[in-house]
Amino acid sequence: MSNFPIVATVLSMILGLSVTRLLLGALTVFRIRRVAKPDWVALVWAVMLFTMQLQFWWAVNALSAVKQTFSFLEFLLLVMLTLSLFVTAALLLPSRSEDEQNGLRVYFEQDGRYALLSLSTYLCLGLIVNVTLFEASPLALWGLLDVIMIVLPIGAFLARSRKASAVITLIYVPINVIDTLISLAN
Repeated sequence: MSNFPIVATVLSMILGLSVTRLLLGALTVFRIRRVAKPDWVALVWAVMLFTMQLQFWWAVNALSAVKQTFSFLEFLLLVMLTLSLFVTAALLLPSRSEDEQNGLRVYFEQDGRYALLSLSTYLCLGLIVNVTLFEASPLALWGLLDVIMIVLPIGAFLARSRKASAVITLIYVPINVIDTLISLAN
């Protein structure tokens, strides 16, 4: 008997909360734009996260074509993957105007950048899921892109200067676009 409907429902619920959290953060940034200056670096990461959330949701819907029945450990791995997206969304943008009194740049540098570690966790777990559950070869182009996409947010998190963080963000954008196009083609 297939347990896919249960798996898809739980993953979609968590993912829905993740998307909601990110969109509420974006609305907070918009609402307080007159008193707190927006930051393009945080907003670019938010757009990339949103594309990843949508891409993952699409993958969840296509999951039944690949696998119908999941063990409890596989289910937990998929839940951890989805929770890492939620944590990323919860950390990336402020949820209250009080969090951003000094501007989005200060918020991102003090608190929001921790979302980048969670994003790398998501990508690392995604690599594990693809290799273990779906027997995808990590030596394929997607595997190389995933490794680069895992390392760059960690580099942006660890960057000591704003310029280094901004450059890493700009490098990440085309790689994310290429990864998205490859995944949609499959």
